[in-house]
Amino acid sequence: HCPLLVLLCLSFAIPVTAQDGLPAFNQSLESSTARKQLLRGFTVGRMRERSIDKAANKWHANHVRYMIRTQFQARVQKLTYQQSWDKIINDLPGELDQCKKLGMTAVLCLFELPNDNALNYPKGREKLTAFWNDDSNRQLLIKCWQQIAQICKDRDQDIWFEILNEPLDWQDFPKPPKHWRSWAQQAINAIREIDKKHPVVIEVGPGGLCWAFKDFEPLKDDYIIYATHQYQPHQYTHQGIKNIKQTDLKQAYLDMHQPWPGEYSDTGGGWWDKSRLRTELKPLIDFQQRHKVRVYISEFSAIKWAPDAEKYLRDSIELYEELGWDWSYHALDEWPGWSLEHTDDFDTPQQARLSQTPT
Repeated sequence: HCPLLVLLCLSFAIPVTAQDGLPAFNQSLESSTARKQLLRGFTVGRMRERSIDKAANKWHANHVRYMIRTQFQARVQKLTYQQSWDKIINDLPGELDQCKKLGMTAVLCLFELPNDNALNYPKGREKLTAFWNDDSNRQLLIKCWQQIAQICKDRDQDIWFEILNEPLDWQDFPKPPKHWRSWAQQAINAIREIDKKHPVVIEVGPGGLCWAFKDFEPLKDDYIIYATHQYQPHQYTHQGIKNIKQTDLKQAYLDMHQPWPGEYSDTGGGWWDKSRLRTELKPLIDFQQRHKVRVYISEFSAIKWAPDAEKYLRDSIELYEELGWDWSYHALDEWPGWSLEHTDDFDTPQQARLSQTPT
């Protein structure tokens, strides 16, 4: 009666390997856990000891992906951006110790930079353009990764460096930000001056999409894993999120109940099912085959109240497993809307409650 729970636990517990341990495109990553098995786990908003322990011991995951949200944590903890970053850096060694103790790979993903200039950026889509036009962000990106690399360089444990989450500039869409390739290469080069053994993860974009892989040339480094996010079709996975606070629309939403598989308008519209997910990911599948690289789905999910969400997640996981891709479910101990552990009610975070039975 709980197919998603069974699927996730079995997927976490049973490695998928080639005859010699891994598909050929992974063999260059000598220092990585993936030398032994694919990574299956969760994104987490904070590297709390209880979250890491839960991921390892309740769900049998072998990694957590830490969303380093400097600006968000500053707002929550009433700190300046720099104070928030300093706390993140100071806490990181102990959090990495906890991962090592539990045999967990830590994927460190930079979501936000400690840049006060962001306080003066315009709102809306223009904010992203302002980010990419501000060269201090390039400098900070490099500096932040130099600090992280300094902490990690002598650590005998599995750590991945995911350079930046969902690089996006709406002015350049549907291509990735025009500065992104240069910034990413500079960050990689800066890391390698300090840390030569831990893999780097690159999301190509735009944003969480994989479209730019169609004509993307690999960056220069021997230890790069290429990543994307998979929330397509957004019309299904994100249904109801924007109107959750507007109670007058709540009943109207519940009457809609958009199922999986189904007809959705994303990427040209049409019928969406498991085979359509494969079609959506074709630029990345082709890129992997051309360049023999390793692939990581660093986020995927469906909102908890979406009908048939367990079928969507099953289709997604089975596809990633078939392709030999690492994956990270979004999310554990973060916003309840993405939680596997809360009831499927259409509710606000304040109303959300843990389920007493598998969801």
